[in-house]
Amino acid sequence: MSGPRPFHGMGTIDAQPGFQPIRRRDLMAAVNTLGRDLGLRPASIVVLDALLSCLPCKGPDGRDQPITPAILLTVFASNDTLCYRAKGITDRQLRRHLERLEEVGLLRRRDSANGKRFPIYRGGRVVGAFGLDLSPLLQQSRELLARAQLRRDEAAELRGLKAHIQQLRSECLRIALDAAARDFVESTRNLMRRAGASVAQAKAILMRLARMLSDAGKDTPCADAAQTADVTLAKTLGSTVDSRETPATDGRNVRHKEPVKPYTKKSFANQIDDWSQLSTVPKFFPEKPTSEHGFHDVIYGFGKMLGIPHNALARAIAVLGSAKTLLLQDRIARDIVKIANPDQYFAMALRREQPRVGHGQLSGRS
Repeated sequence: MSGPRPFHGMGTIDAQPGFQPIRRRDLMAAVNTLGRDLGLRPASIVVLDALLSCLPCKGPDGRDQPITPAILLTVFASNDTLCYRAKGITDRQLRRHLERLEEVGLLRRRDSANGKRFPIYRGGRVVGAFGLDLSPLLQQSRELLARAQLRRDEAAELRGLKAHIQQLRSECLRIALDAAARDFVESTRNLMRRAGASVAQAKAILMRLARMLSDAGKDTPCADAAQTADVTLAKTLGSTVDSRETPATDGRNVRHKEPVKPYTKKSFANQIDDWSQLSTVPKFFPEKPTSEHGFHDVIYGFGKMLGIPHNALARAIAVLGSAKTLLLQDRIARDIVKIANPDQYFAMALRREQPRVGHGQLSGRS
């Protein structure tokens, strides 16, 4: 479109961002894969698919053509049309899902003065519209495709690790184990069944199981699993502790902060009385740390397994102290099967527990 815009605020082709052409089904496959990461429920994804189906990208033969920057990305279909295309949801449900898509940065509203959606014509052609602008989604399309492929690769790796864990778990149950070790072996089934199980967590479990077999002198086809998993896990956790990276942020920009000064000025020896008082952490980190730095390595390493961002852990250390932060992580890990989003649970628990510690004490004066 050339010349000035007829109305301020409407969506126009010339104001849209540039992006590489992409097919709707490829874009929707990426969004489906990343739905949990993006904070979208399945119904919100269905609404997004309905919006994309309204774009004028059909070829002469009726087949879908790639979405390009030359296509107007502002959808002006009515709520009735969108509800029908979104599998018959109600108007109220549609409004709620549109709000969610806007919140996560995949949609921009372009409201007219009366709040109605309608196209703007010039010379018999649609040159703009008031409605629901999908430019934010298309602007991120290549990034979404790359993230989705990475997620699929991780899922494939996780499937292989789970199969390996099941093999080692069966071997471990055939040998003599003390009560704590047997409890850990039994708990691995539930840990690997939860939807949020991560590659780092699976590698840590694999490492521990392989070490049990190695300590028992068990000769299995997985005899080198402990060494392999140990090296891989060290790289995974080490990069987190050293570089202070923050895990996935659901598409939001995160301002990195300098590490927060620890809460307590007491020596490390006074921070923790009994390592075995923790119910889950010692299963992954059997040896009690001997320094403050080592203690923080455990906190950040275990946080990586749970999917808790580094900045959230640093804030918890500043507010609660190191020992109480680890106690909170341990409580989350103990109930991991019941907790769908450990990072969100951690943030809420931190807000609740600032003036107190959840259960028990790891130190007398921290």
